[in-house]
Amino acid sequence: MNPKYIVEEEMELIDALTKIHPESSMRTLRHMLTQKRVTVDKAMKRQARLVVKEGACIEIHPKPQQEIKKMQGIIHEDREIIVVSKPAGVLTVATDKMERDTLHSRVLNHLHRSDADAWGYIVHRLDKDTSGIIIFAKSEESKKHLQDQFSERKVMRWYTAIVEGEPEEDEGTANHWLIEDKNLRVWVVDEGIKGSKEAVTHWFVLERNGLTSKIELDIETGRRHQIRVQMAELGHPLVGDPKHGAQFNPGRLLLHATSLEFIHPNGKTMTLMSAIPPEFNRASKLKEEVDKND
Repeated sequence: MNPKYIVEEEMELIDALTKIHPESSMRTLRHMLTQKRVTVDKAMKRQARLVVKEGACIEIHPKPQQEIKKMQGIIHEDREIIVVSKPAGVLTVATDKMERDTLHSRVLNHLHRSDADAWGYIVHRLDKDTSGIIIFAKSEESKKHLQDQFSERKVMRWYTAIVEGEPEEDEGTANHWLIEDKNLRVWVVDEGIKGSKEAVTHWFVLERNGLTSKIELDIETGRRHQIRVQMAELGHPLVGDPKHGAQFNPGRLLLHATSLEFIHPNGKTMTLMSAIPPEFNRASKLKEEVDKND
């Protein structure tokens, strides 16, 4: 039950909220109103300057819990693993902010529908802004089997990206040393800098259109923001990545984890793919749209 507060004398609603929560900022109190969390005599009120009379009953309702969306995009599932396609904008796993709707929570909800004791073990991750294929294990043994392959660089990981401009060569290898600070910012440093880690990315141009290029990438290492930082360092930031210098912004980062090749816990080699989202094709026609507007 939500706590109730009785107004002792006539005043504006925002002043009443200040009395109820003197430790909260004015911005926080106004957010309570705009988020429809405040009721006066059981009627929702949003006006900060609303006059509430003596004896009125104010209730402040908690923030609604974020809904965990239904798991979609299952690519493969068996007794040992589940492989899914992550949408852009969804966290792989919760941060210290304890987000409810993550890819991991969606996978767990899916597994619990058939087995309340089931669990999905995190094998690897994709950045929040990246879409594409990702594996979860169903046991500790399978998790270790798969993670050992990642750490030993035995997993083939392919990505598709749209970058700004046209690389001079048709293919190449980006080999840099990256460092990450406590705020998760990543940048290129000289080899030998304390705390830096090697990042190796092989890239191949698939299409060129003057303003952008579609490229395929094979990463040997799995550093945070590896592809984004390395392609920006080469002068070709990913479309939709203003943080690393991109000029075009279609509303999302155009980086997609396309396929994985790994050894299944049963010992067989498995190759699985995630379909490239349609916005990648729209981006490849960007020059046509720009030419029309000139």
